Amino acid sequence: MVKFVEKHPLLMIVLVCVGIFLTHLDVLYVNIMEARNFISAREMLHDGNWLLTTMNHVPRYEKPPLPTWLTALSAFLFGIHNLSALRLPAALICIALILTYYKLILEFFKNTKLAFYTALILATSFYIIFSGRNGQWDIFAHGFMVISIYFLLKMLHRSNRWYYVILSGLFFGCAFLSKGPVSPY
Repeated sequence: MVKFVEKHPLLMIVLVCVGIFLTHLDVLYVNIMEARNFISAREMLHDGNWLLTTMNHVPRYEKPPLPTWLTALSAFLFGIHNLSALRLPAALICIALILTYYKLILEFFKNTKLAFYTALILATSFYIIFSGRNGQWDIFAHGFMVISIYFLLKMLHRSNRWYYVILSGLFFGCAFLSKGPVSPY
């Protein structure tokens, strides 16, 4: 078993993340922040207004729209009354954050064990589990920012720099569209 883990650390991280973030997403009760976010996504689908977010048909411009768009898209695909569908985008960005963090540590330190252990520690930390299993918007900003930082690091170590600059800028923009200036700070 140890040899398998050493040969396939990414697969093990994915299996751990699937177990933590994708199973029983509908078990926990909806908290007040989730309810606000899910109402905005539901109204986006119901009213067909994908540009401006609302809550109870009152403009909700304090929250950037990207997580609402992703949640509304998931609700459109899997059902607006499916709690797992509403929480799925947060769980997926959390998994992307952890996998990117693994790649970031691997790129920076060139140590597979260190990258594996730190990714598992990140995956099992309370804040990440809470944010990834609830429809919280903060995890989107943090996830997109870690991806942006990863591409910035790749830019420093590779010859095809413009490609990585563009990807980093794209994910930086996604982080900004997820929570405003919180994550860049």
